[in-house]
Amino acid sequence: MRVLTVSDKVEKLFFKEDILREKCQGVRLILACGDLPSYYLEYLLNSLNVPLYYVPGNHDEQAYLPKEPFAQGCKNIDESVIAFEGLLIGGLGGAFRYRDGKYLYTEKQMQRKVRRMIPRMALNKIKYKRYLDILITHAPPFGIHDEQTIAHRGFKEFLKFMKRYRPAYLIHGHTRPDPGKKKSVSHYLSTRIINTNNYRVLDLDDASIR
Repeated sequence: MRVLTVSDKVEKLFFKEDILREKCQGVRLILACGDLPSYYLEYLLNSLNVPLYYVPGNHDEQAYLPKEPFAQGCKNIDESVIAFEGLLIGGLGGAFRYRDGKYLYTEKQMQRKVRRMIPRMALNKIKYKRYLDILITHAPPFGIHDEQTIAHRGFKEFLKFMKRYRPAYLIHGHTRPDPGKKKSVSHYLSTRIINTNNYRVLDLDDASIR
């Protein structure tokens, strides 16, 4: 399945629809990993006419209003697990707590977020023989694609998650990969970790997630 993943920075070239359609030919799903404006998510959704699932980033606290959708037609899957055409997808939004803020969490708070997903993942294990295929997050795992500054520190809880639930992919944003110094794709145990900032078009191998 071909998937468009986005985070953190609007890709201005995508507002030229011919370029968007050329780069995203065959895309059947959009996954957004936070810190993007609603107008951009709605534009991608309407232009490509495929479902869009997202999690909030640490700079989205002013954009998310109670009882109102952040982006019309898009679905927030923070702390949720959904199934899409055979893919089991979960989401954990927010970043490491470096100040007071709505989508900033300590390790203990992120652990509680994970616990809210466990009942659905347990059902997945019974029904599909696996917990999850893809986890989308805003922040990276601790020590993988993160930075020394506390604002861009990754979560140790994500390392525990990958060890316990073995998703095939963890896709995140928040940090900017430096082509000369940092890889945008890494591995931890059986999980492929992808930094999508600011976008990637992924061809997911069905054989690797079933």
